[in-house]
Amino acid sequence: MFKYFVLFHCWLAAPNWMRDHTPDQDHFYRRLFTAKHKAKRRKVKSIWITALSVLLLFPSPPIIVATLLFTTFLSFSYLDES
Repeated sequence: MFKYFVLFHCWLAAPNWMRDHTPDQDHFYRRLFTAKHKAKRRKVKSIWITALSVLLLFPSPPIIVATLLFTTFLSFSYLDES
């Protein structure tokens, strides 16, 4: 019950633009709810699953660091707005 009490008050403290979840391509927050952005997030999820499977196959520290850095760069590049 305390969890819901805290969540309710956090919801009240949130700005009005965060409460609106209607997709809008031009809005910086509601862009996250568009179909195009959801498809990009699914693609990034599959990239991370592939990278983690590579890490399981080659558990060497240099390969782990290089793969994680490259995958992070790839994710941010793909999810960029431009």
